[in-house]
Amino acid sequence: MNTSLVAESFLRHEPADGTAAHLVSIQRDPERAAAVAGTRGAVQLRYHSLQLVPVDLVDDLPGIWNALLDAVEGFLADGKAEVPYPSLEAQILLERTGNLTKFTAGKVRHIVDAGELVDGILGGAQAYFGFAADAGQAAIGRIEELHARAADAGLCA
Repeated sequence: MNTSLVAESFLRHEPADGTAAHLVSIQRDPERAAAVAGTRGAVQLRYHSLQLVPVDLVDDLPGIWNALLDAVEGFLADGKAEVPYPSLEAQILLERTGNLTKFTAGKVRHIVDAGELVDGILGGAQAYFGFAADAGQAAIGRIEELHARAADAGLCA
């Protein structure tokens, strides 16, 4: 499926020299990201020109991706899923209402195409767990299984 959703992972880099902390993109700067210690970071999902996830939702990056996978899994099973962020007071909500699908992260809500969202989340999770291989061997199998279920539901190619 040709998706209009771009999923990108960022690690939070806190320089030892005291300069301001900033996010480093795993996709755009993998060498620099590989040198960042820890797993705190953020996921950005951009759907057309919309930012689906607020930038301030910085948390445990593998935990965010696992929460998004939990949301996809629940959505595929029931048409609705509500999953908490790993340690923040924020929720991920995915809900089908008729032909529309609502995606909520924190306090930001958008209407999206379910197929593009699911395909983009699965692709983004696969890219992250491929990058952070030590954190994601089990996740890769789960992503493949969810992709097959989404394809059976007509949501992914």
